[in-house]
Amino acid sequence: MTYPNTISSTIPEFIEASVQSLRQIHADQWPTRSGPERWSKKEILGHLIDSAMTNIRRLVVTQYEANDRITYRQNEWVAYSAYQDAPVEDLITLWRLINLHYHRVASNVPKSSLSLTCNTSNGEPLLRTLDFLITDYWGHQQHHLRQIFEG
Repeated sequence: MTYPNTISSTIPEFIEASVQSLRQIHADQWPTRSGPERWSKKEILGHLIDSAMTNIRRLVVTQYEANDRITYRQNEWVAYSAYQDAPVEDLITLWRLINLHYHRVASNVPKSSLSLTCNTSNGEPLLRTLDFLITDYWGHQQHHLRQIFEG
């Protein structure tokens, strides 16, 4: 299976290459969990969709409401979104579209807004700049895509 380990050219090309690789995973591998407290490949992909939704909100809201608290409780999002019951092709399509949208939103953040901060913590304030969030986002996607492909 061909998996794009790095974003070597453009993000849209990375997304499309990842989609092609995701579609090569056999259907019976998607719902399997490696342990009782572990996510399946479907749930990991769902987590990445949730991450995109949360981070799009952070990029948009922070530009007009700096330091707003926009948190994300990943286990609850995955559980309540019922990704385990979703058709795999729907998840792949949703992942593709939401990441293309994330890329569009991130690409349109003005340089003057990159130093604005968002509170991403459920506890003590943790202020992250938009610049950090944009850079960190794609590393997070790659980390979990590797789990899907290698798991």
